[in-house]
Amino acid sequence: MAEIATVFMSLFSAGAGTAATGTAAAGTAAAGTAAAATTGSTIASILQGTATALSVFAGIGAANTEADALEMAAGDAEREKALETLQGVERRSSIKRAMMDAIGEQNVATAAPGVDLSFGTPGQARREAFREADLGIETANATEQTRVSRLTERAANYHSRAKSTRRAGLLTGLGKGAEGASNILLRG
Repeated sequence: MAEIATVFMSLFSAGAGTAATGTAAAGTAAAGTAAAATTGSTIASILQGTATALSVFAGIGAANTEADALEMAAGDAEREKALETLQGVERRSSIKRAMMDAIGEQNVATAAPGVDLSFGTPGQARREAFREADLGIETANATEQTRVSRLTERAANYHSRAKSTRRAGLLTGLGKGAEGASNILLRG
């Protein structure tokens, strides 16, 4: 700034009419112009560096936000496992209740006329009811285990994706930072 002020002062001063003063003023003006260009380049470099830093932080922040959402989804899948276990217990209890009701109804129906419940058709019907209940309970148990396994796998996938997202965000941010630094260095 001082050089620019000197140029203007020398242009408008009373002794500026001589050739030596004119030459000195032209040299000072050229120096002032070079200083202004250097100052402009420095400001541009500072602005580019700031924009690069903000871009890096924004990219890493966005990746972390996405990773946090994936971690929350993994937590939801983990919590669903307990709910699925409770539902499996309820399904098995329901099957057992239905079996007990069926056996009770058969016993009442066959005992009323005085039939012995320990062998023959009533015994066969009882064994069939137990067999169907066992099959239903095993099916319900297998269904529960399959669902819990899928929830465990889903949670593990969410955790893995969150980890990868954080790593990718960091690497992308470092890449943007390196690119911005090289651009500033090339500017000089």
